[in-house]
Amino acid sequence: MQFGRFRIGLRTMKTAMAVMLIIIIFYFFKRPPFVAALASVFALRESWDKTLSFAKIRLMSNLVGGILALIYFLVHAYTHNATWVSMFFLPFLVIIAIVFLDGFNFNSGVIGALAALLMISLSIPAGATVLYVIDRIIDTFIGVIMAIAVNRFASPDPQN
Repeated sequence: MQFGRFRIGLRTMKTAMAVMLIIIIFYFFKRPPFVAALASVFALRESWDKTLSFAKIRLMSNLVGGILALIYFLVHAYTHNATWVSMFFLPFLVIIAIVFLDGFNFNSGVIGALAALLMISLSIPAGATVLYVIDRIIDTFIGVIMAIAVNRFASPDPQN
């Protein structure tokens, strides 16, 4: 659909569909949909092939960001929520994520890894347990899987 210089394309509709499905599913499971919805937006690409190809990078970046968020949580809890952990240790973990992904030539996954790391780390509620962090890591994978599924089944041609 075209409205002057603005258009609503298939990728826009598929992105909205992935977000909608995540919100609906997470509503019934009483889980916060934020992390999964954002992960699906990051992962969905203009074609099935590009989404599938990018999904491998996105899954690796989610894993890196999630593991570093778990390390952040453990250090933060161990230091009794010391402020310096957020101010200095978390930026150090950002460096670790960038260097690691760059070293393995996953440069296109850096933003996704940092998004996962920061979304999880900076939204941990007081009194949360390790299970909270693990749930958010799982949410990032659910978001990527949803993007893959929507892009596969909502395309008029499997190659698109």
